[in-house]
Amino acid sequence: MTTQNFKLGVVQFMAFPNSDQNPEALLASLKTIALDADFSLVEVTRMPDRETLTKVRSLLESAQLDCGFAATPVILRQGLNPSATDETVRRAAADELKKCVDEAIALGAKTLTLMSGPFGGDEAGELRAFIKTLDEICAYASDRSGSEPLIILVEPFDRNVDKKALVGPSPLAGELASEMLSRHGNFGLLIDLSHLPLLGETVDECLISLPSESVRHVHIGNCVTAPDDPLYGDQHPPFGYPKSENGVEQVRIFLSALHYSGYFSRPSPYGLPTVSFEVKPLPDQDPLIVLANAKRVLRAALAS
Repeated sequence: MTTQNFKLGVVQFMAFPNSDQNPEALLASLKTIALDADFSLVEVTRMPDRETLTKVRSLLESAQLDCGFAATPVILRQGLNPSATDETVRRAAADELKKCVDEAIALGAKTLTLMSGPFGGDEAGELRAFIKTLDEICAYASDRSGSEPLIILVEPFDRNVDKKALVGPSPLAGELASEMLSRHGNFGLLIDLSHLPLLGETVDECLISLPSESVRHVHIGNCVTAPDDPLYGDQHPPFGYPKSENGVEQVRIFLSALHYSGYFSRPSPYGLPTVSFEVKPLPDQDPLIVLANAKRVLRAALAS
């Protein structure tokens, strides 16, 4: 397996913190990514305004960069709960996510990623509510985006550490995926390597719990599980951070398991399968150095 087997991406708002709502900083960071021919995909979130959206789409088209839209920051920043058993709360989340679908389509994105709400103790009831939301969003996206529907991806997060999300443990994500795939062709899962240690799961335990065809995008990142560390939880520190969980060997195992699951030979919304870095520089670090570090880790993993 080589980088020829997949498109490499980067999560813009994580690699360039505090830039996504500043038009100048957002466009400057996207120009930097566009100038790096290693990257074929960039994941962005809600634009600060319509003018910036137009400029971003033009930049992406000029660079022939694929785009994914992340609704998760919108959910977290607005305190939305797409899995709420309170219908008023769930409805508000669904309405906001439909706006995200419209923006994703306007940007030319091929996927939209979201997360469940926090786990409130009623797993069965909350899962039913989340499925109701996803039914609406998948149908809305299909209606709005025509012959190549926008793919709606759910990203599982930790249950007990940081985000404390309903989805969540891989067996529950697998149950959700099986239900959704029976009704919507534009549904999938996004699996993030950095979330597995926070869930207490190995890569094999995760993937064996999921319908293989449900995994449609992956993130490579890092995390810290030591409670006494300032970056404990879902903070996506750079590779090599002390006490962190993932490095060359963990990335190698992840990619190998994905390979044997058939991930790199299945159809993808982006043509080739996709792998994105989700890493965040420390306050005193240059984002470009952190991304270069991530690429070295990936290359070492592929070569080992």
